[in-house]
Amino acid sequence: MDKLYVLIKVEPGWIEGILDSVLQKRYVKEASAVTGSYDIIVKIEGASIAEILSTVVREIHKIEGIKSTETLVAVEL
Repeated sequence: MDKLYVLIKVEPGWIEGILDSVLQKRYVKEASAVTGSYDIIVKIEGASIAEILSTVVREIHKIEGIKSTETLVAVEL
């Protein structure tokens, strides 16, 4: 099982709505509002990196109110 994290910056006032939207997307296991440079962190797991990156590009990037994202691929050491 591959895993990645998506860090999301949102427009002011959109955090709750975006959290609800993100949690409904396939492969999303967790999403939380956070403090710091980003507003939301999302944990996504799936059978392959390509499969879960497709969710980020085709589904999460299209959510209204998202200003930017950064995707971090988890590595097994």
